[in-house]
Amino acid sequence: MTKILIVEDEPDLADVLKHILKIKGYEVKLVLDGYQAIEEVKKTHYDLILMDIRLPGLNGVETFLQIKEIDKNTTVIMMTGFAVEDLIETALERGAYACLHKPFDLDKVITLIAKAISENRPTILIVDDDEGIRENLCRILEEKGYRIYLAKDGQEALLMLKTGLYHCIILDLKLPKVDGIVVLKEAKQVNPNVVVIVITGYDLPDLLNEARYLSAYACLKKPIDTAELLKLLKETIK
Repeated sequence: MTKILIVEDEPDLADVLKHILKIKGYEVKLVLDGYQAIEEVKKTHYDLILMDIRLPGLNGVETFLQIKEIDKNTTVIMMTGFAVEDLIETALERGAYACLHKPFDLDKVITLIAKAISENRPTILIVDDDEGIRENLCRILEEKGYRIYLAKDGQEALLMLKTGLYHCIILDLKLPKVDGIVVLKEAKQVNPNVVVIVITGYDLPDLLNEARYLSAYACLKKPIDTAELLKLLKETIK
């Protein structure tokens, strides 16, 4: 479940935001100052943080900067009801996703939160000609918060590599039209840092050796051990 941290010292506003976000299906935690927020982030990864700029003690921008040192992958949306343009500019320059000015339209806030979370989710391309495998992996990985794209053969995968960047590719080696090794080569040319996990239901020592030579991160035999796959993804996608 997507986790959101609200850092807000106005109890009424904080409670309204928490209530609405819970209704929308998010797991929500509320803290009242920057020090509590930092302690929370040390313990738990939050997908998104709503951060008031004017906080007691440590202001929201100072808190934001410390949080990004702890967890670079959390998305932060700043909130303010004051004219603090210098602080807003600093936060946006250092990577805050957006700044909301109070009083704000709650519907627009919900839309912005959903957009920010969607954009920040790691993307995985699954390439396999077996529809059952594609759909099963898609369901499992979406439940874990990954954004999933599907390709049914090597040719479709090559087209998708031209239009999107992916954190990880789960790639069947034996594919119709264009085999997995060709896709692997192209993927590494497009993005040398992409994590490629090859999967196969066949004994293909030559192809496996070539995949390793081309820097495939790992190989899993079918039927896929989903626990092992999730472990690999956790190791490689931070």
